[in-house]
Amino acid sequence: MTLSEKSLALALFVASVFSSAWWPMMPSWHWLLLGIFAVGSIIKLRRGLMCIGVIWGCMVVIAHGNVMEQQKQALFKAGVNITINGKVDSPFTQISHGYEGIVVVSHVNSQYLLPFFKPKVRLITSIPLGVNSEIKAEVELKPITGLKNEVGFDSENFSLSQGIVARATSMKDSRWIVRSKSALRQTLIARINASIAGLYNEPLIRALSYSDRSLLTPDLWKSLRDSGLIHLVSISGLHIGMALSFGCFLGFLFRLAIPWANHLPYIFGLVFAVAYSWLADFSLPTVRALSVCAIYLFLKYHKLHWPNWRVLLLAVSGQLLVEPFSFLGSSFWLSYLSVVAVLVVLNIVWMNQYSWLNILKHIIAVQLALSLFILPISGYFFSGFSAVSPLFNLIFIPWFSLVVVPMIFIALLFTCLTADVFSWIWIFVDGVLWPLNWALGLAEETWFAVSDDSLILITLILFCSFGLRFLTVNSILLIIGIATLYLVFPFKQYYWRVDVLDVGHGLSVLFEKDGKALLYDTGKSWSGGSIAERVISPILHSKGHSQIDALILSHLDDDHAGGRRFLEENFEPNDKFSSQLLPDYLPCIEGEVWYWQGLKFEAIWPPKLVKRAFNPHSCVIRVVDPVSNFRILLTGDIEAISEWILIRRPELLDSDIVIVPHHGSKSSSNPKFIEAINPQIAIASLAKNNRWGMPSPLVQQAYTSLGTSWFDTGESGQVSIYVWRDFWRLKTQRNKMFEPWYRQMLRKGVE
Repeated sequence: MTLSEKSLALALFVASVFSSAWWPMMPSWHWLLLGIFAVGSIIKLRRGLMCIGVIWGCMVVIAHGNVMEQQKQALFKAGVNITINGKVDSPFTQISHGYEGIVVVSHVNSQYLLPFFKPKVRLITSIPLGVNSEIKAEVELKPITGLKNEVGFDSENFSLSQGIVARATSMKDSRWIVRSKSALRQTLIARINASIAGLYNEPLIRALSYSDRSLLTPDLWKSLRDSGLIHLVSISGLHIGMALSFGCFLGFLFRLAIPWANHLPYIFGLVFAVAYSWLADFSLPTVRALSVCAIYLFLKYHKLHWPNWRVLLLAVSGQLLVEPFSFLGSSFWLSYLSVVAVLVVLNIVWMNQYSWLNILKHIIAVQLALSLFILPISGYFFSGFSAVSPLFNLIFIPWFSLVVVPMIFIALLFTCLTADVFSWIWIFVDGVLWPLNWALGLAEETWFAVSDDSLILITLILFCSFGLRFLTVNSILLIIGIATLYLVFPFKQYYWRVDVLDVGHGLSVLFEKDGKALLYDTGKSWSGGSIAERVISPILHSKGHSQIDALILSHLDDDHAGGRRFLEENFEPNDKFSSQLLPDYLPCIEGEVWYWQGLKFEAIWPPKLVKRAFNPHSCVIRVVDPVSNFRILLTGDIEAISEWILIRRPELLDSDIVIVPHHGSKSSSNPKFIEAINPQIAIASLAKNNRWGMPSPLVQQAYTSLGTSWFDTGESGQVSIYVWRDFWRLKTQRNKMFEPWYRQMLRKGVE
């Protein structure tokens, strides 16, 4: 095979691995034998050699996929309540109800697991555990069931990318055995922590020294995001590249004393890059960067000249060979797309004449072009971008590259030798981080959220701008024309829509019409966060809503109103309604009627305002579209007593769709109430495998026995209803007819 054919085979290998995200099922082990036979035949006949890439990619996926299925079954076949022995594989971080981290399980109920079949679980405990600690604990197993909305964090994708097959929670009053191992890395980290304790920038130094971001507060994270500098405090390609350069420089100095040792710069460079990656616990971004560094040094040492894109392709292929499902994590795409952006920009921006002034102009031009190129990447993964990012990166990338990171390396080097004598060096490290603190204070409110339509427009404008060298004028005009048609005459020609968001246990229903938004309930909250911040806000921003017209709270239980404060502060609703007496809120009680964007909102319960709205006081609203005559009933958490009273006026209940009261609890949805509503569709908002056993099978049967179709967010994810002038249709984020193999595997206890 020629070099070009080998590159094509690698590209086909990558494509076949990527395709596994859409496989409906995972083929069994036996298919590996067929793959081996096919590869052997192709090599022997020397025909279709490029097909080896496709076959090999499928074989890698089948091997890893079956291993993960075996790992999961090894856990769940022993039952839900089990005793595990394992080794802590990641730092434990504090969450709202304890601490969370990754553990590699070696024994289940004292039964040893073979090395390849040791599963990773995400363990929740009441105490923090140190990396490399060996534990024995009684836990309750749960499958991985994430939220599934049109945008937002996908925990099922993330878990597969990390190789995690289950969740485990330490049982209350369970016995623990923890053996803390004094590993070299932990010893060095303890030295570093002792040297930097009390320094102002201790959280940043920890993040830059050994990738511990546990001390970075939410406010600091937000400031780093707003400034566009968050990538500088996450050990990744830039930092590993600097470690390589630092090591090569030291190797060059040693070579001056030993002229015949030409290989010293390469050895020193690789050692420093590996050592820094080791300190960062070989996280995925560091492993990716390390693989690129290793390929670069190999080519440099053997004086081979490969195009940059071929080096990148080899690095991607190498990672997918070892971790084929890592591409499902956002960090994979952020890393490699950033490298692609650098390569494209360097190919577009070049220098004709070399001088100090031209070099400075070139650096500025490259940085500005790179910042523009990364805008769509930031917009897609973070739903926005920093307005000051180009300027701040122009200043702080050189500052970190030439000052901060080398100072970190020097401090780490002396800490390895003796922590006590040279601990004062960390004070200088703390000092060189002060300009960053000053800049973060200037970056407040410089983050701009972007909608999906704006993101498409920005991407096309940048594509046409950067493509002037490669595209004809006619091609650019065609792209602009298509984009204009899409934005002016969008394909989504529904009249209005309703989204029952997947918020786990809780409720949040979003109405959209004529570019405006109204929200019924906000989902739950927890210490340091809420569903409104994690789910609702990204969805609103993706749709271009920086403000909501109205906010309705059915009642004030946390799972329905937990995100109230966040939404009031960040989306400033014009009108607010509640059945509870609240400042600046309008009453949502029986007899109140108002119109929003032509839709009629009829409040039919409760009869009066209360000081504290509990489940029985939930604001029940029927929304009617006078044009299409479509009706949807919002019921909050009303219970049987309220339902019996409402049945007296069945004309106010008749609806096409009902949001099932109280998440499908058996305390609600009595058959007479369902008959009065006579819905075509019933939608329950709940978490799959929740601890309350919702929905009740009796409630579900009560709806389906009357011919009502049942949907719940635990099984279907976000449920969207699109209303036209003469008909409506329903769409779910999870397709009952097709779910990728890995979602089926992770969401079930046992295959």
